[in-house]
Amino acid sequence: MLVWLVFLPLLGGFVSWLFDAYLQRSFTQIRRCDEGRVNHIGLMHKLCDKFSSFAAGWVALIFAFSSLVITCTFILEVLKQDDQSQNWCKVVEFDWIPLLGIRFHLVLDGLALLMILISLIVTIIAIIYSFKERPSSSGFFYFSLLLMLSAVIMLFVVADLFLFLLLWEATSIPVYFLIALWGRRDSNAQLRFNGASKFLIYTQVSSLIMLIAIVSLALVNWKLTNTWTFDSSTLMNTPISSRVEFLIMLGFLFAFLVRIPLLPFHSWFIQAHIESSTTTSIMISGLIVNTAIYGLLRLVIPLFPNASLMITPIMLALAIITLFYAAILCFNQNDIKRLIAYIHIGLMSLMTAVLYSGSLKAYQGMIIDIVAISLVIVGLFIISGLLVERYSTRNINHFIALKQHVKYLSTLTLFFILAVLGVPGTANFVANFMMFLGSYESSTYLGILLIIGLSLLSISLIIRIQPIFYGTTDKQVMDKKNISFRDLSLLILILVMLFAIGLYPQWLLDLFSPTISKIQQIFVNAQINLIKGDV
Repeated sequence: MLVWLVFLPLLGGFVSWLFDAYLQRSFTQIRRCDEGRVNHIGLMHKLCDKFSSFAAGWVALIFAFSSLVITCTFILEVLKQDDQSQNWCKVVEFDWIPLLGIRFHLVLDGLALLMILISLIVTIIAIIYSFKERPSSSGFFYFSLLLMLSAVIMLFVVADLFLFLLLWEATSIPVYFLIALWGRRDSNAQLRFNGASKFLIYTQVSSLIMLIAIVSLALVNWKLTNTWTFDSSTLMNTPISSRVEFLIMLGFLFAFLVRIPLLPFHSWFIQAHIESSTTTSIMISGLIVNTAIYGLLRLVIPLFPNASLMITPIMLALAIITLFYAAILCFNQNDIKRLIAYIHIGLMSLMTAVLYSGSLKAYQGMIIDIVAISLVIVGLFIISGLLVERYSTRNINHFIALKQHVKYLSTLTLFFILAVLGVPGTANFVANFMMFLGSYESSTYLGILLIIGLSLLSISLIIRIQPIFYGTTDKQVMDKKNISFRDLSLLILILVMLFAIGLYPQWLLDLFSPTISKIQQIFVNAQINLIKGDV
């Protein structure tokens, strides 16, 4: 079942691509036969393209939904355990390149299940939303979406560092194509490649540094044991000097900080969102960014606990500076997608600070916050797409009289704005409460700074968005006044999920708490060793 979960989206991508190619070829042959009938050839061409895109999208949706069913089956199996404190897991392991000790080693536990669940939900939402965008070469478009999903799912369960690096690279390839091929169209066609190229350059450079770090760690272990291995559970127990541990950790840390992204590595993130379609923005925010936080939590702290403790003050300072930097810049943003991107950067920096607090409550809140923020940011990008659709601009200053023109959209927009702050009843409230409580217990000043930073971030969002609800306009600025049933259903679905988790978060805690407790204990043990002077 685990192998099916990992490869089913990839299989779905290939089927969608081939099915679209088959339909296009069939329709081409039909059009050639009807070339003499010029009265309906143009209409037929449009209908064929529309049907082909629709069919490819439904094939992708079916495969993504099938993966969601498998994931939910695993989750029910975890929650039915008599003892929730036991660490449930599924393992697939066999040799891949024995000469170098590289193994195909997958480990699925509660934390990985949760990350896979939110990735699948986000992808399904993105596929459904993409139906209205009707992308050209739709088969390859959905192949790119499902390739990214499959790579991200495997990234969450892989235990071999060499395979982790390959998958880390694999997630960036479809993002490049999604931005470059289906990004914003301008009079200057080269403009849309800037964001894609910048993303690829940042990713490749950071991945090269992580490759050096992975090989160095494996080489240190080989010198001690005379055995090549890239298995993270084995390398975790490799005795290593503090200086070497710190240097190797920097390689991993740099790659993850670029993708989170923190200052000064955030420019690719802003550019990528500006030049992406709404569907691509949803995938970047809901999948790609989460892999970085997961990497910090799953690799950096367990593999390098002492070095992580040493760099904690620097990481806290960098995360807090990024949080306040993003909040202040939000006051000045006129582009709706740029505004949402900075909001997301601020929220990710907050989670990074919480990660280095070392508190179990904060860790638990952070995992819930990953789910909540993914849903909220996806909702905000959908709303931004609907606003651009109606006003034909991304300039917030041109959005006016939303409450008067579009039924329900103003109410939903207000809800997602308040969800960023964490209104009671939502998943964000539970996550923020646990993060702030845990951070405050760890450090009073840290807790206060995080509360001020999030408040400032929320205020900036409210100040920039609030004016769009009211006002009058002398001319009709929107062709479509009412929100479609599909778009309304997607936003309501996200709203329901946020309230469902907020009102009953215990099942999430039961799902990932055993894994998180072990990771947090590693950080605590490093603190104890530092006090004893054993580092």
